[in-house]
This record gives sequence, structure tokens and C-alpha cells, in this order.
Amino acid sequence: MLLAFSSCKKEDLFDKFVPEVLFYPGNAVENPDFVTTTLPAGVTEWTVKARVSAPVKLKEIKLYKTVNGGTEELLESYTDFSLRPTVYNLNYVLKDITAETTVRINATDLDGKPTSRTFLIKVTP
Repeated sequence: MLLAFSSCKKEDLFDKFVPEVLFYPGNAVENPDFVTTTLPAGVTEWTVKARVSAPVKLKEIKLYKTVNGGTEELLESYTDFSLRPTVYNLNYVLKDITAETTVRINATDLDGKPTSRTFLIKVTP
């Protein structure tokens, strides 16, 4: 009977979890539902801050932007997670924001599990 149970594949607890992306405006994540901001009139710069984490080591993070529903543009790729392999704090200064801009982060862990999250930057006319 024990032999029957020992031959079953052992499921790893972390197999169920994908990477997580949490955007934040200040120094740390305070609100996991922070997914939009409106820039005051005349402000054209926003620092995209996100905490990207995974139970299994991170493999890749890609940062994209789309302006007014146009073509998506790859801004940056991150692959060096040697210092902190499971958590990465992304800080990217986005300049010349003059129209509604969507920022998207794709994250993949070493097991190939992906996740994606978007953030919307609105502009006050």
C-alpha cells in the first residue's frame, strides 16, 4: 500500500502560483488594487513602480507601453535577478506623457509560468 502512494508524483506547493505584479506610487506597496493614476495638468512624467515577485525564481520581466490604444512598444527587459531571485522592485521613469498611456508588465518565472498586469496613466487636459 505504501508503494502505491510513493509512486505518485509529489506536487510542489509552488506549482499553483504564478508571479505577482503589484504597482505602487510611493515607497512600498500599500494598495494591491492601485492600477491607475491621473497626472495633473502640465505634468508629463511618471515613475512606474512595481513589485514583481514569484515563489520560484524570476526568469524575465518585460515592460511595455501603449499610447491612446496605439501600437504597443517594448520599453525594457529585465533578466538579471542574481541578487534577489524571487523579488524585483521595478522603477522606470516614463517621460513625455501627453495622452492616456497603458503600461503593461509581463513576468515569467523559471518554471515558465507567466503573468501580466496593466496600469493606466490618465492625463488632465
